[in-house]
Amino acid sequence: MAKMPLKVIEMINANPILPKVLCTCDAEGNLNAVPKGTLYALDDETIVFADIWGFKTNQNLEVNKKVAVTVFSNQMLPVGYQVKGTFQGFVKEGEIYDVYAKNVKEQINMEIPSVGVIKVDSVYTHCLPEPGLQLA
Repeated sequence: MAKMPLKVIEMINANPILPKVLCTCDAEGNLNAVPKGTLYALDDETIVFADIWGFKTNQNLEVNKKVAVTVFSNQMLPVGYQVKGTFQGFVKEGEIYDVYAKNVKEQINMEIPSVGVIKVDSVYTHCLPEPGLQLA
């Protein structure tokens, strides 16, 4: 397990409008990349997301627990990070669910059935000045 640097956590959590993508893979190796505006760094080792309209994503997570999360700014000089991790499962109750479901309700006025939990394995930059540099 790796720890995300503070700058990565801040970027993931700073603005719900920043582009965020969750990539999964099925058993045959077919990739599925979807926008996930609800991605949130719970702490330096954990990313969570709301289970909203995730049919294909959820199918993939049943057979392949490896995921990649990308967050980036769309400024003139973009900044962005890729976090690779392992899906831990969906939680439907408990502290993580209660806190995160409340946040989603406040942000987008939506009830969610569960919260997906990802443990961080590695972190990379994907923009200048050093694209591909491993940070954790």
